[in-house]
Amino acid sequence: MNQLFLMNNTFSLETIEFFTHLSSHQCAQLEKIGIFRHYDKGEIIFYEGDVSKYFHFLIEGEVSIFKSNTSNETMLIHRFRAPSLIAEVASLKQIPYPASCEALQTSVILKISRDPFLDLIQNDPSFSIAIISSLTQKISALELSLQRHSAPNALVKVTRLIRDDSDIFNRLKGIEIAQLLGITPETLSRMLKKLKSEGIISFSKLDGITLILPKKLFEYCG
Repeated sequence: MNQLFLMNNTFSLETIEFFTHLSSHQCAQLEKIGIFRHYDKGEIIFYEGDVSKYFHFLIEGEVSIFKSNTSNETMLIHRFRAPSLIAEVASLKQIPYPASCEALQTSVILKISRDPFLDLIQNDPSFSIAIISSLTQKISALELSLQRHSAPNALVKVTRLIRDDSDIFNRLKGIEIAQLLGITPETLSRMLKKLKSEGIISFSKLDGITLILPKKLFEYCG
């Protein structure tokens, strides 16, 4: 069961990256329309099809965005680590959430009521900076994701991921990385072994990925 936190006693908006550009008065305006909620690992934050009544600012933790098909199989769309704004496009367009959101670890989310927040943006455009910044970052992330998923084979997918975000091998398990790339964990393991055998990378569970021959890796990236 998620828990409600009193904003003033738990977090200070002025110390949160999204809101550091705002004045004390502006933060106080947000406090009137927002609530902090705590979610345990595995807890659903919203379901696909739910009405988008809130803007969700991920303050602590990590969440996944996923879709389910008729066979109850889930397709992982993306993972977000704090700080991040989640599903803001649905809230801006005032449409149902196109996917579901689940807490991957203990997480804290600031939920701000949609309509009052949109009113604030209309009266004071500086409130929109967090949304503009989030959308810009997500466009860049989407471009990289599309490059990886449009790759002609698994090796190119893996090398492009190493090029773009080698730290992901420290943060996620192999099965989670394979899901993001749309390949099997066995295929991911084979590709990493190939790159390691060719001296392009070193790889261990403790240290993750270390790039040794970047030029050769970039050749594989295409």
